[in-house]
Amino acid sequence: MSLSDLQRNWNGLAKEDAFRAVLTSGGHVPWDRETFFRTGIEEIGAVLTRVRAAGIPHATGRALDFGCGLGRLTQALARHFDRVDGVDIAENMLTQARALNPFGDRCAFHLNDRDDLALFPDSVFDFVYSTITLQHMEPRYSRRYIEEFFRVVRPGGAVMFQIPGEAVVAVGEQHTYTPSAAVLPNNGLRAAIEPHPPVRCAPGAVLLMHITVRNISTEPWPAQGNDDGTYSIRLGNHWRSRFGRMLREDDARATLPHDVAPGETVRIALRLEAPQKPGVYRLEFDMVQEHVQWFAAAGSQTRRTRVHVDPKMSEGQVDGLPPQMEMFGIPRRDVEALIAHAGGILRAVDENDAPGPGWTSYWYIATR
Repeated sequence: MSLSDLQRNWNGLAKEDAFRAVLTSGGHVPWDRETFFRTGIEEIGAVLTRVRAAGIPHATGRALDFGCGLGRLTQALARHFDRVDGVDIAENMLTQARALNPFGDRCAFHLNDRDDLALFPDSVFDFVYSTITLQHMEPRYSRRYIEEFFRVVRPGGAVMFQIPGEAVVAVGEQHTYTPSAAVLPNNGLRAAIEPHPPVRCAPGAVLLMHITVRNISTEPWPAQGNDDGTYSIRLGNHWRSRFGRMLREDDARATLPHDVAPGETVRIALRLEAPQKPGVYRLEFDMVQEHVQWFAAAGSQTRRTRVHVDPKMSEGQVDGLPPQMEMFGIPRRDVEALIAHAGGILRAVDENDAPGPGWTSYWYIATR
């Protein structure tokens, strides 16, 4: 996911419900403004206590809130620092942050859609803080920003940031991956694929689509197959003309999250690329047993959705898909090496559950 894709997604989420986009931990009850910003006060109080416990003196000059969103933590930091700069990639977030800001010029909000922090000079901040932000960008970007944290913090200043480490299978959620070298009978190749709303996009745009599929056959579907993937069951797609003519039969593939029993339903993420030529297309979804046959050849029903490739749309733009916040991590050993390479001195590493189940995650507290 490029920075422009990330920016587009966050702008879309800010339009829908900015409070929920920033903080999803409130369940289904809408956030009220007072409660929302109080969580920031509580969080920053605990954060600064942890920084001091790591042996880093608390300076009160200038702080940076990277990935500030609505300014929940920017405002909280302003209770402890003379000036706080909030940085975000989404102008829709920053517009609301400025309107909600009670601290006047002490809180400044900046749009930054670059892969660096060039809008700030070297050694300007006493404290740099980032949480639940780096986890939504590819490592090629998060690595660069971590390096920038240590450039913009002053010598002796503190840097504290959160980022996931590696994906893991949560306790109690282990799934089966049974190797298989069997050709399933035709009555094992039956799928019910739920419909997907129409999509409008720019030529060549990346489409991340989540497709719900139920196994309505008499056989379990193996997610693994042979070592080379042969005999595994996967979701695939074809591109057809608006009148049904096959244009591209073998396109993207997506693996099952685990073996799928008869009657079981799974949701599968399929990443594909829209055609470059403008026009209206039929995007067809089908399941396939790799190196054997498509389910449709065995009598299973496919599912089609309309895709309008519109040259008037900006590069990468997609309408009709909900904004997707993917999760990315960097292994702990690599982050520690990156901090040292950037001139940082690591003071503490604490585990956290910020990404939710399925990931390790850490707070890194360092100084320069």
